[in-house]
Amino acid sequence: MIDIHKLRRDPEDYKKRLSLRDKTLPALIDKVLALDEEKRRVQSQAEELRSRRNALSKEIGSLKRSGGDTKALEEEVRAIKERIDRLEEDRERLEGELQTLLLSIPNPPHPSVPPGEDEEDNVEIRRWGEPREFTFDPKPHYEMGEKLGILDFERGVKLAGSRFTAVMGKGAILERALINFMLDLHRKKGYREVIPPHLVKPEILTGTGQLPKFEEDLYRCERDELY
Repeated sequence: MIDIHKLRRDPEDYKKRLSLRDKTLPALIDKVLALDEEKRRVQSQAEELRSRRNALSKEIGSLKRSGGDTKALEEEVRAIKERIDRLEEDRERLEGELQTLLLSIPNPPHPSVPPGEDEEDNVEIRRWGEPREFTFDPKPHYEMGEKLGILDFERGVKLAGSRFTAVMGKGAILERALINFMLDLHRKKGYREVIPPHLVKPEILTGTGQLPKFEEDLYRCERDELY
């Protein structure tokens, strides 16, 4: 999520870089800044009222000790409390709208990334090795996978629909071996192996950037609000 503090400091830089991704994004930046300003205004009003309430409370205490009439001041304190409550409701609403908007704005491109219309405008940074030359016509992986009996597209489609594949026999063994290889390699480098829960709370996926943008691409357990 975009850091609101950095955005306040240099909104024009964000607008310029985000416009390379989508020409409509700079308008969202203006909306974010307007919401942020309104939220801070409401927050400032609430703080001023709290300060006034605290001063009145001290005055009431002093008057009570001296036997004075505190009725008018107590009425003012009650009115201030109601006003603070309404301002807090406004602040929470504005904070929610602000967070939702910030989460919907993508990160701006890094300054080193050149603008372009499609993959043809990508810049090659470096190259490792050379493409292998074959003395025969190489087959694509999906043809080889079916021929070797390690990829079963028909069964994958039957189980889960189009674009799914069942990995069979030695293909499944190879996939499991690659997973173990990766885990073993990184464990030797000092990482600790962890098996987290398969279902997590919405705030976890918000932190990883999956929510709210990709909510429709996730599986959700509605009863427990887990993803």
